[in-house]
Amino acid sequence: MISGRENFTRAIEFKSPEYLPTRLAVSLSWLYDQNPVKQAKVNELQSLFPDDFMNWLGVWKNATEPVENDGRKRWFDEWGTGWLTDGLGWKSEIHPLEEGYSLLDGYSFPDAALPGRFSEDDRKLAGRGERYVQSMVWFTVFERLWLLRGFANALMDPYLDYRNFCRLRDQIVEIDVAMIDCWLERKADGIFFSDDWGTQTDLLMSPADWRKYYKPAYERIFRRAREGGAHVWFHSCGNITAIIPDLVDLGVNVLNPVQPQAMDVHSLAREFGGKICFYGGVDSQGTLTSGRPEDVRREVHMLVELFGKCNGGYIGAASQSIMPETPLDNVIALYEAFLEYQSH
Repeated sequence: MISGRENFTRAIEFKSPEYLPTRLAVSLSWLYDQNPVKQAKVNELQSLFPDDFMNWLGVWKNATEPVENDGRKRWFDEWGTGWLTDGLGWKSEIHPLEEGYSLLDGYSFPDAALPGRFSEDDRKLAGRGERYVQSMVWFTVFERLWLLRGFANALMDPYLDYRNFCRLRDQIVEIDVAMIDCWLERKADGIFFSDDWGTQTDLLMSPADWRKYYKPAYERIFRRAREGGAHVWFHSCGNITAIIPDLVDLGVNVLNPVQPQAMDVHSLAREFGGKICFYGGVDSQGTLTSGRPEDVRREVHMLVELFGKCNGGYIGAASQSIMPETPLDNVIALYEAFLEYQSH
């Protein structure tokens, strides 16, 4: 049996993996269905997948510890963004540059090479073995911009204050590149980037404006990763069909999450199969939450057939986080269906 690193690499590079690389994860405590027998079954199935992947290595820190009040926790990250959670996901509520670019001169950006930043992940990496190692540069460009400026401002800034928009964007890119270099020194096999660009129906801005204001930033970031020998993984929710050719042109190796209610998976396979590796696709919004177990199995088989026929090109997973209302029977069906494509 080949190593996890080799198998993922073969799938990503269309070189015939020995088995389907698969990334499944569910927070059982998050689900409404709390049947202990079925929970035990999910844990049993999880243990049957190979331990071939080390992921979510990421090193941005919190500036403050979470403080709980009225069932909610609040904290600040080291970029100065204020967050809250009620137990059902994180939400940003404070954006440190929202009141204007006049605050930028007094703003302190995080240091990617801060002493001790990588200590915990370096300990993890010491036990990497032959697993594929995926690191992160999360909230890459657009998401970091709006976490600093607020969502509406970030959308309008390129049109209303182009000079300061470029100034902030390019500073973020510099930090991203410095972080990439740190991961390349640690021999990361892939680097996962994120910027949600799609609604359920279309892009947040015209493709022409995206190419003008953002594509050059991604070109620099992704080139740095690939020239350093790492695969480029890119996460972008929603319907981003209009810019997938640009992502291919930029050298993106793996595209996630592939939401079937936002993009036509058959068209994606037909137009981009063999050009980019798809990661995800099992419908978290519909099939997993409201379908039957046989619907889940059917969808898994369809996706493997669609995306995995190019001597690789598919990494099995749900299209998004598995939602709290998902029945455990459907989670079990998801695991069992993907287990059919494992080496054992």
